[in-house]
Amino acid sequence: MSTDSSASGEQPVETTDPGSVDADGAPFLQQPDDGSGHLELAAELRRLRGLVAGSTFEDVHDAVATVRELSDHLEKVGTRVNPFTYETWGVPEHIGANPAIGSRNPISPPLEPVVFPDGTVRVELTLGIEYQGPPGCVHGGIVALLFDEMLGLANAAAGSVGMTADLRVTYKSPTPLLQPLRIEARQIRTEGRKIWTEATLHTGDTLCARTEGLFIEPRGIRDEDRDKPIEG
Repeated sequence: MSTDSSASGEQPVETTDPGSVDADGAPFLQQPDDGSGHLELAAELRRLRGLVAGSTFEDVHDAVATVRELSDHLEKVGTRVNPFTYETWGVPEHIGANPAIGSRNPISPPLEPVVFPDGTVRVELTLGIEYQGPPGCVHGGIVALLFDEMLGLANAAAGSVGMTADLRVTYKSPTPLLQPLRIEARQIRTEGRKIWTEATLHTGDTLCARTEGLFIEPRGIRDEDRDKPIEG
């Protein structure tokens, strides 16, 4: 375990080697189920997304008609959310639509974060062919997306909020599809409105990628929003 030395105005944050975290983690920023069936719908659309991206077909015109009918139905019965009118960060409509963690978004895996007492945020996941870049490997842009989200979650766990100003990803080895992956993120330090956060991505004992991000706290952020996943 190590602690970054602080310069003038800098607040040190204790960091821990990921392998030394042995305390039980707790689910972080769980998204409630409103009972409408929305989460189940998103889950089935994720299944459909994987089938469409990872299969070949002789003739699926009947499926096209079925999906078009479903889309027309949802367009009629749904109430569209205006993303420019959220009252605050982290409301269900905001988190639920997130492309990395949103449980209502068919694009997202979604991430299911767990936070540990030392502030480390961890997710374990497996990505399918719909996230493919090189054959059999996760697209590097998807890795960057997941890293950006995880850094924001680590900031939220530390009681900080920030917008991404600089994200530097180092790819160490290919990130495999269809294999268990583990991402761990933690805040390193803060200095005024500046926040530094880091994360790693492993498959088993193999380091696939690492990242460090610089975040800037928005001016006038509300105290009650400081535990929300504010990043972007």
